[in-house]
Amino acid sequence: MVQKRPTFELLESILWEPNKGYFLLERHLERLERSADYFNFPLSLTEVCQALETLSMTFGTIAQKVRLTVSRDGRLTLEAQRLDHGILKIGASVGIATKPIDAQIPFLYHKTTYRLPYTMALESQPEYQDVLLWNEKGEMTESTIANMAIDTPTGLITPPLKCGLLPGTLRAQLIASGKIREELITLEDLRNTQTLFLINSIRGWIGLKKQPNQDVWKVVTLNPSK
Repeated sequence: MVQKRPTFELLESILWEPNKGYFLLERHLERLERSADYFNFPLSLTEVCQALETLSMTFGTIAQKVRLTVSRDGRLTLEAQRLDHGILKIGASVGIATKPIDAQIPFLYHKTTYRLPYTMALESQPEYQDVLLWNEKGEMTESTIANMAIDTPTGLITPPLKCGLLPGTLRAQLIASGKIREELITLEDLRNTQTLFLINSIRGWIGLKKQPNQDVWKVVTLNPSK
């Protein structure tokens, strides 16, 4: 019996800043187009760019988080809200998911409104503001809202896409610029890691430190310069 695919929309969350415009817009558009091709959603990038430009004219001087969705029939929806720090404020706790994810799930590789794997992981650890995900091979992937990177003696590393994670736009930019590189990170590697970073294009860099004798990391810096 073929399992029915859940109802969902394609999603992009894009940072807009005054005097700078949309951050990493080209990478967001490239990712959106790849997902539209994969799931066979009709998409006009010209229409997307026009809608984003029109929306930006209403922003003024306040940074915005823009939520863009594309429905199965190609309909665009854009929403904007003032940028805030979100759930990962200074002192927020991040733990490790209790169960592995299935790296074969296609939704892990595409940003959509279908978030069941992430919500299940969060609900299993309600004491944390976010959790770190890992696959059936014991390889780390990402958190429920950001890509991850750890500090090593040879530089910052982030898990390869094949482990089962979203190709984040900031992640891609950092790899292209040589600031981080792809390398497998095991559960054991993570547990021996004192310094952890969560990265996405909305929040930038979120720095975390491991708590003594616990598999818990606490947020200590927001948007640190790297």
